[in-house]
Parts: sequence; C-alpha cells; structure tokens
Amino acid sequence: MRRAYEPDSVGHVLARLLVEVVAMKAKQLTEWLALAGVPEELHAQAIACIAEADKRSQGLTWAKWRTRLLKASKIAKAMPWEANRLIDVRPDWADSDIAPMLNITGHGDNGDWVDTPEGGRPDPDRWLNQDPASDDYQQAVAHCYWCRGHHPRSTKARKAWYRRNGGEYRAWRLGMPVGQDAQRWNHVSDKLVIEVMRSGDAWIINARRKLLGKLWLDMRCGFEVDNVFQRSVFDGVTIVQAWYPIPGHELRAPVTWSKVPARGRK
Repeated sequence: MRRAYEPDSVGHVLARLLVEVVAMKAKQLTEWLALAGVPEELHAQAIACIAEADKRSQGLTWAKWRTRLLKASKIAKAMPWEANRLIDVRPDWADSDIAPMLNITGHGDNGDWVDTPEGGRPDPDRWLNQDPASDDYQQAVAHCYWCRGHHPRSTKARKAWYRRNGGEYRAWRLGMPVGQDAQRWNHVSDKLVIEVMRSGDAWIINARRKLLGKLWLDMRCGFEVDNVFQRSVFDGVTIVQAWYPIPGHELRAPVTWSKVPARGRK
C-alpha cells in the first residue's frame, strides 16, 4: 500500500494541487483578471490591492475564531437589552464587535429600513419591546434565523450571533475605503468561476476552482466590496450600496482572505 507522502500517491498529487491553487501569485491573478474581462490598464492596481489585503489580513482568521469560540458568551452577557452593538457598552472590546454598519447590529442584519432625509436606511433601533405578547416581540423572534425561537436581543441569540460574526470590526478597521459605486466582472467555465468587483481603490476576487471530482476550492481575497455593494432586490441586476456606516465611522470594505474546500460549483 502506498503512503500519502510517496511522490506518485493520490495524497501527494492532491497536496500539490492545493499548493498550486492557494498561492495567489501575480501571474495567476493576471490570468484571472483577464478571464473576467477586467481592462488590462487596471490589472496593476488590482494586484497591488490584493497584495495589500494579504498583508493586512495576517492574523485575522485566528482573531475572529478566538472571539467567536472563546468570547461570544462574555460579549452577550455584557450587552443590555437596549444596546445595539458591543461598542455601545465596551468600546475597549471594539475589535471583537461586528462591523460598524447600520444594517449589521448586535441583534441581526435583516431588520426593517426606514425613510430618512438621505433616503432609505436600515433601522438599528428596532425590536426593543420586551413583552413576549407584543407584535414587535413576535416579529423579532420570526426574524431570528440564527437562533430559532429566541428574540434577537436575548443573551442566547446574541451569543449565537457573535459566534457567527464576532471580530468583523477588526476586519473593518483593517479595511479599505470605497467609492460611490462599484464595477463587476466575471468568468464562468466548467472548472473555474471568477467574480471581480472594484469600488474606488478597493478590489475583491472571488474564485472557485475545481480540484478533483466534486472537490472545489473557494478563494475570497481582497476587500469586501461585494458586501458593501450588492445586487438590487428589485431587479436583481443593478449594483447598489447596501451598507451604511454608523456615525463616526467610515464606509469601508472589510479586509478578507480565505481559502476553503467546497463541494460542487455554485
């Protein structure tokens, strides 16, 4: 029986494939940008941005998991019912908080929007009624997809929420300011799916590459332009701004850098 480390073993071949696709070299990025249709004169800017994201993201994954696995319960207990986010009560724990955006709060990301002089904006001050018999309370429970049957402002729901999203404030702090709008390019083939988005100086590359059989590798590298700007819920095509910063914070695309195995092509 061959051992996994032998040069001609399946394990060795798969390991080599993983090394090849994980290395985000300029040549590979240039090929992907060209395949997606990004104008050649923008390639240098995009590659420099991805390299900067690589530097800024060092230690980020561990910091997020440390918050999510070890601090979520402590965070939830520190937040009173009326608090919208961790920094309201513990600004010294800011890096463990969620991203400082109106639509992302300590009690979820799927609340109602309200009309303001600047246009429609997410309402972070929702679901404050603590009476289980009230319509507001029941509506809140119905929206709590991450902790079914519980109110989003409850300690249990907040613990579950920070288990999913804790540490995103750090990613925002290390992020990149964006422009007024965004551009999108993409490429789809049987073995490679690429999406590139840019806003101002911020870029992100999402790539899914086939490795072996149904095994694919998902790569998400750069700054989260695709979260700040998303497809309109009205026509599914137009790219619109979806994130709005809380007072005192800049609109930035958080830094991101991940490579994970996946099953099948999206």
